[in-house]
Amino acid sequence: MVVEVEAIGYARRSSRKQKENHSIDFQKQQIEIQANRMGYTIVDWCIDDAVSAYRNPANKRDGLRKLFDLVVNDKATAVFFYDESRIDRSIVTFVNEIYKPLLQAKPNIKFFSTTSIDEWNPYQIDIQFKLLNASYESLSKSQRTKDTQKSLMKQNKRPGSRTPFGLKKVPAKNGASETFVEDDNASIVRLIYYLYMWGYSIKHIAEILDESSAPAPGGKGWHKNTVEAILKRPIYLGDNVWGIKSETPNNLFENKAVYADPIISWELHELVNQARELERKFGQFSTPYTFRSISQCMKCNIDLVTKDFTPGKAKRKYRSYYCPGCKQKAEIEDIHSTIFQCFSTQWAPAIKQMERFGKIKLTEMKKELERELKSINSKEELLKYNEGMIPSMGLSSSIIAHYEEVKSRVQEKRRQLVSTLDQVTNLLNKDGALYLTLHLSLSSSFEKLTDIEKRMIALTFIEKVVINLEQKKVNIDFRLHPFIELESKVGYLTELNQVKMDA
Repeated sequence: MVVEVEAIGYARRSSRKQKENHSIDFQKQQIEIQANRMGYTIVDWCIDDAVSAYRNPANKRDGLRKLFDLVVNDKATAVFFYDESRIDRSIVTFVNEIYKPLLQAKPNIKFFSTTSIDEWNPYQIDIQFKLLNASYESLSKSQRTKDTQKSLMKQNKRPGSRTPFGLKKVPAKNGASETFVEDDNASIVRLIYYLYMWGYSIKHIAEILDESSAPAPGGKGWHKNTVEAILKRPIYLGDNVWGIKSETPNNLFENKAVYADPIISWELHELVNQARELERKFGQFSTPYTFRSISQCMKCNIDLVTKDFTPGKAKRKYRSYYCPGCKQKAEIEDIHSTIFQCFSTQWAPAIKQMERFGKIKLTEMKKELERELKSINSKEELLKYNEGMIPSMGLSSSIIAHYEEVKSRVQEKRRQLVSTLDQVTNLLNKDGALYLTLHLSLSSSFEKLTDIEKRMIALTFIEKVVINLEQKKVNIDFRLHPFIELESKVGYLTELNQVKMDA
């Protein structure tokens, strides 16, 4: 009797348009045939669906991260994939970030592709050729696309592309450029921004839209990548340009006006940025522990931790805030009820104080940014002077390369300073902009909010909550203003000397 060995299958496609040998189902079918032929059983699948291997290195893909964890935790002794183009488009990231670390941790792990019965070895010449070919295919497609776009831009035409979701195209007339106006799906775009602003994760938003059968781009289902792309598109904010901003120098693609009226207000866009920063700092908002990471023990003056004391067969949950110092604990329902009541009574005066201190702090940030921008202008003038001297100085290539690096860093810092200064100026000058988060002040209906929404409000407005776990008493320390993350960003840009002029 043949004893089958456990293995993991990996499949990937760049987009849902891919069919035939690049479809997920076809890859899985071929992988199972190959695995069974060699005496293995696929016990788990790791899938990267609609994920580019050209733009995303191996360790940034969820499917490969899952594969890595499964192998490290002894869930399989072999890995199967369809071919080299499915694991990498950049030649080395899969080998350096997945293959080598797994071999070091698990020396007996084996890799196989469906194109050969031999164990996969990236050091063999034929395998290296396949990896090179996979990379060349992507680079070639990318370059052809850019060449076509560049040619159309020179003809004063906007390169063809799918009309952004939520918009419809108005064809050009009498030599005027084409424009876009809202269609019936614009409200879905706004809903995505509002949900994210309230703390809902990109994955959760995709699930909500799918469950409600909301129309999706391309007429298919919602995916987290689709939601993420909508949240990043500047055209929804009325950024009426088309171009590739991440490309190399000399403005390879000149920006072209295509759209004027924004779907998303500047205030809403700013709230989304704020939610993104809070998520980066505190993690996802989906937790029953509303005040985790901002709660402190009144007796010990140390941060509280959250613990689930629920026994195995209990009918209800026993979740608590717990102090590692005095060992006191209190169930979250009791603590939350007390905090919500305190929050409701203290909210009105706290928000007035935030408005007053917010204006003061924003004015200070504006001055700091203007001062730093003036300093950057001086650095750029010095660089221009040095640039004119370089040809006559006979400098080595390494010094010239260092000069170009410094120049690039100065330009990048200028871009960040200008962007942040615009952000601060809008907060100060636009009508109602200072109230970016004040529409969240639903003190009268705070109890009706979901756990996600409550945590968003808590992280936005509260510095810390000091809790007496024994007596169930709380003190709320509100933030002086709601622009803490912006203040940190300004501090990073103005206090750190990131650009050394030693070229």
